[in-house]
Amino acid sequence: MTLSSDGVLMDAFKTSRDRPAQPIGNLRLVPGVVAGALRNSFADPHDLRDGFLRNVWVELKRFGAPNVRTVELSRIRGIQRVSVEGPVVRHGALVVSALAALLECERIFEFGTSDGETSRLLAHNLPAAEIYTFDASSEAARGGGGAGPASATRIMKLYGDSLTFDFSPYSGSIDLVHIDGTRRADSLRADADAAFGMLSELGSIIWYGYSYQPAVYAYLNKLAPLLDRPVYHLVGTRLALYSRWDIVVT
Repeated sequence: MTLSSDGVLMDAFKTSRDRPAQPIGNLRLVPGVVAGALRNSFADPHDLRDGFLRNVWVELKRFGAPNVRTVELSRIRGIQRVSVEGPVVRHGALVVSALAALLECERIFEFGTSDGETSRLLAHNLPAAEIYTFDASSEAARGGGGAGPASATRIMKLYGDSLTFDFSPYSGSIDLVHIDGTRRADSLRADADAAFGMLSELGSIIWYGYSYQPAVYAYLNKLAPLLDRPVYHLVGTRLALYSRWDIVVT
């Protein structure tokens, strides 16, 4: 018997160490997990509604998607070799930057990234790329569209309506189009039509908001069967990907 103040703990540890370890499976965790879930649902019903139920709904949509395929990010060919820099809270933007680096994109076109954060991350991680951002503005609405360079960057800002804007100068030359569907749900079709017209021979399109914005989810599941290649949802992100590269390991 150990006589230290921690004697009981030390004896218990020695006994447990000498006893063969029992495997722990999920079934053994069920009672505690269920009890904790019930307790927390009463303590914080707001968190239950906005957290747990939302995540369950996202998983149900992912599992029940009729036409968009679900893949793990690790199934993107070569993604393990890519390193990018940026704020960890900008997970989606970092994944977009990693895909752009993997695809060796030289020209990138973005719809709806008005906060500029994704564009700046792309510019930082792909220092040789040309980046164009397109969005509506009151100035563009009055003047019919325009363009201007973002200060101290290689990012060119374009303004207008994707239904009427002339995208022909970019036809067949864009390696990656990024569409923020959460900001542009009302123009998804026009943005996609413009995107496919601009894509290079091995171009790709990334939609942000697939697992979050109902309009993006519905539109892409309707669009996917009409395309020559699959649309993939990347698990753990809000991104959906169409690519003319064979980058998904099947």
